Amino acid sequence: MTETVHLALVPRDGLFCKDGRGWFTSALNRGHALDWPWPQTVLGALRTAWGRAEEARRGHALQPDEWSNQSAAVTLGPTLALRRPYGAAWAPNHRMWPTPADARWIPKQKLVSRLEPVPSDVPTLGRDDDDAREALWRPQLDDKQKPEPPPAWLSDEDFIDWLAGRPISVRRDRVRLVKRVQTHVTIDPATYTAVDRQLYSHDVVETIDRTTEWAIGAEVTAPSGSPRWATIGADARLAAVEPLPREVFAPPKDLLEAFRSGSRGLRIIVITPAWFRRGWLPNGLQRDDETRTYRGRLRGLEVDLVLRAAFVPRPFEVSGWAVKDGAAKRSDRLVPPGAVYFFERADGGVFTDADARALWLAQLGSRPSQGCGRIVPGVWTPARRNS
Repeated sequence: MTETVHLALVPRDGLFCKDGRGWFTSALNRGHALDWPWPQTVLGALRTAWGRAEEARRGHALQPDEWSNQSAAVTLGPTLALRRPYGAAWAPNHRMWPTPADARWIPKQKLVSRLEPVPSDVPTLGRDDDDAREALWRPQLDDKQKPEPPPAWLSDEDFIDWLAGRPISVRRDRVRLVKRVQTHVTIDPATYTAVDRQLYSHDVVETIDRTTEWAIGAEVTAPSGSPRWATIGADARLAAVEPLPREVFAPPKDLLEAFRSGSRGLRIIVITPAWFRRGWLPNGLQRDDETRTYRGRLRGLEVDLVLRAAFVPRPFEVSGWAVKDGAAKRSDRLVPPGAVYFFERADGGVFTDADARALWLAQLGSRPSQGCGRIVPGVWTPARRNS
């Protein structure tokens, strides 16, 4: 019997989730860490925690085949980044969100600039003749200054304001995760000296500072009984497992209110890496020959949609290791968090608060049980001409 629970994995000694590069592939001569764990890494940590609990219950170790069978019952829903002051109980305002690709930080401006897609006749340098892709709207730049690098994270307040179409201020005190370098050496027990070629270094992402701590929020479906501890990442760093209130995963009232009067357009922001069969194009959308557009439906909405624009950063290359034989899995290219898709209804109607509720933390694309492709909605007012 399984149940759905909401948990916070609170790392106690930082995180080291190695990226796809080798150990000695750069001038820095060290292993490099991801800025934040992929959902697959979180799922692996949770399956390991439940598997160890099962071993303790049975009184013996599980074989690889048993691990696969037992862990299949543990599936992952949406995951969130969380950050709270010490001693505070987890609450929705502790959520941290990836910065959307339609937000620009312009030097000397007090407000974050919003990239708005508009119709364009300028062709791209695509390698095929897909006129539906060529017909997608492009961003209009009102300010020609070179933007500053955006922050990796937005607070819950700023992110919800951005989704609701309200302006947000440029904050100079950016929230960020700090990396440090940790060095390891292997000691020969016979000579008590370092083993040749066993001195190596890698990044560690610090999740604790003087006033706050980070955590990974997860909605998990698993056999009854939550573990108290889990290990995460390449060197199995310890994380406490705490219960989360369900409200952390609920849609914000301010966002639903922004949709209540109806929005002519819809923005979809990807918050966990998404796997689509056609690369950047979400599953469920197909090219319509008559209108030269991408059309289709998203899971949760029973209306036909027209894709007007897509702001998609460079893809993530994701791989891993098989539990059964330890072999490397194939590498896949995933749409990164922060990607933004712009839609209109094919029938010309508006999007309501019911649509926003249905799309909040909904799943888009393949691998739904691995935490991939979680999205949130935002309002959008489509433009009709270049200005």
